[in-house]
Amino acid sequence: MSQSSAACGTDTTTDSPDVSGSEASSTSDEPDGLDTEDLFTLDSPRHLRISGEVQVFDQIFTAAGAVADEVRVGVSTSTLAIRAGDVMNHLMVDLSVDGDSFETFTAGPGTLGVAVGRVREALSIGEPDDLAQFSLKAASGALEITINGISRTVDLEPVESLRHPPNIPPVELPATAHFDQGDFEFALKAAKKANDRFDLIVDPDAAELRFEAVGDTDSMVYRREATDLVAFDPADVQAAFDADLATSVSNGLPSGTNRVLHIGDDVPLVVKSQFPDADGACQFIIAPKLPDE
Repeated sequence: MSQSSAACGTDTTTDSPDVSGSEASSTSDEPDGLDTEDLFTLDSPRHLRISGEVQVFDQIFTAAGAVADEVRVGVSTSTLAIRAGDVMNHLMVDLSVDGDSFETFTAGPGTLGVAVGRVREALSIGEPDDLAQFSLKAASGALEITINGISRTVDLEPVESLRHPPNIPPVELPATAHFDQGDFEFALKAAKKANDRFDLIVDPDAAELRFEAVGDTDSMVYRREATDLVAFDPADVQAAFDADLATSVSNGLPSGTNRVLHIGDDVPLVVKSQFPDADGACQFIIAPKLPDE
């Protein structure tokens, strides 16, 4: 993996009734052999109507926005997925949520180009447990997002203008550590106080994991033993990472869930989390930090 970071439409706000329902998703237009990779290369769906709690949509687009301002959103008749990387693929996100997580999920397979900030802005008018409905306006190339009788129309981005999502090959990493949310955030905050890069070290002999950062005048070590972690499967590994990228990941992960780190020697760090309010998961991949020249 190489080393780095990741056209907006217009929107209008109008008063319109809140619409919800319990339509079942249809599989009649699902192409044979469709897989997740295909979801990011299709034309726009012929139809899309998804409703669910504001917090579910916000968790999805918060994760995506940690990596890129504009993303390809893939939908099938039963799944919503996002995969994106920053400009140099230093940081990548891969997430999917099952259609059963939503109150309504009626969609044809296809790919949408979405400006993440505009969607999150539209969602910000609602409370976490309010019902939000996403409807595709195919004729105008826009999403209509309705919450509490207010509809916001967000222009879609041309999919061909967005970078193709990076391939994320499966990789087996030897060490795994499960952190609770606050502990992971604290470790990164402590590391950033010393330097903009940190070493993540797993020492199986000492049965501990360490965050180490060395600055010009100060240094920091944060030790976590097995009893400090939710779960721990150690191996003798070490890699350095950019503290800002790791903090972006921490901020993008859903709140209220454990953070699962998969760690290897000088290879990308994989950080995973479930969505607490939906049947789905997201993972971030952080490129290792190259030595300073």
